[in-house]
Amino acid sequence: MPNVSVVMATYNGARFLDQQLASLLGQTLMPSELIISDDGSADETITIVERFQLAAPFPVRVIRNPERLGYGANFLNATRQASGDFIAFCDQDDIWLPGKLEEAASALSRYDCDLHVHTAKIIDSVGRETGIFTQSITKTEIVGPLRLAPWGVFYGFSMVFRRELFEAIDPELRGGHTFEFEGLLSHDLWIYFLAASVGRTIMHAQPLVLYRRHASNQTPSLTGTFVDRIARRIGVAAHPMLRRDEIAEFRSVALDKLSSVQGPNRYSDKAKAASIYWRRIADHERQRIALYSASNAAKRAFTFCKIIAGGGYRPISSGGLGLPLFVRDGVSGLLRLRRQRPST
Repeated sequence: MPNVSVVMATYNGARFLDQQLASLLGQTLMPSELIISDDGSADETITIVERFQLAAPFPVRVIRNPERLGYGANFLNATRQASGDFIAFCDQDDIWLPGKLEEAASALSRYDCDLHVHTAKIIDSVGRETGIFTQSITKTEIVGPLRLAPWGVFYGFSMVFRRELFEAIDPELRGGHTFEFEGLLSHDLWIYFLAASVGRTIMHAQPLVLYRRHASNQTPSLTGTFVDRIARRIGVAAHPMLRRDEIAEFRSVALDKLSSVQGPNRYSDKAKAASIYWRRIADHERQRIALYSASNAAKRAFTFCKIIAGGGYRPISSGGLGLPLFVRDGVSGLLRLRRQRPST
């Protein structure tokens, strides 16, 4: 069985940290190492991890950042230190079920995949189960390159991936965030991009983590109104301040460089097709921005038809943005039917 490095980013996580660390000790496949990178905690986090370091049956390395990096950069910087064949992101406040690492490592090896993700049971601050977090995984299946939504994501706590995948492109080249107007891409969005572009992803329908939701979570809320949940499901509207066209172009260039890497490389032969794919996504996203920025209905209708004619809404498996974004752009971009937020 290949060895697995577990990478944990901490910040003021003392409240739930003992439970998460205990769940690592309960794994049927023990980590080969645990790397904990702390982002300047002011509570008892460091005391807890140093106590665990002394007693753990596997090597534990504790990194204390001299200045705050933010959760995404903290994870990525710590991941650079990992030596295992596979790497698992680990949040500070969840509880891993005993078979998580063994299931992931076994599946990655058996099916020659690059990323393993799974569903989870949602728990609250006191550990009560409150629901299932599916990540839109409805069955266990393997998905090849360029078959996942370009702007999708799997949450980091569910990810176990090949170290080769992480090393394929320097994460310093990851570019801007795809859902927020500022900041760099988060760790899980970056791994999703790499796997979706040049890797094979196995989506496992069995819950392998108790995913804790509480007031201090760094990840977006899973709740909201029915309309909010539907809006998230069908995709994000285009915006002139969120230049996904530039992000896609940036990705195309990075993948083109990967395609020219000499010597043994698991991903270079897939990178050229992925580069072409992302250049096409860049064209679609430029047109989407034009749609949402158009000053009158006639211009919006012309632009919307242009995107359709150019294959912008073809199925994702055919290199398009997919039907959900056709619906989103028709409603929000063309017709401008946007829900009014209540005034405060």
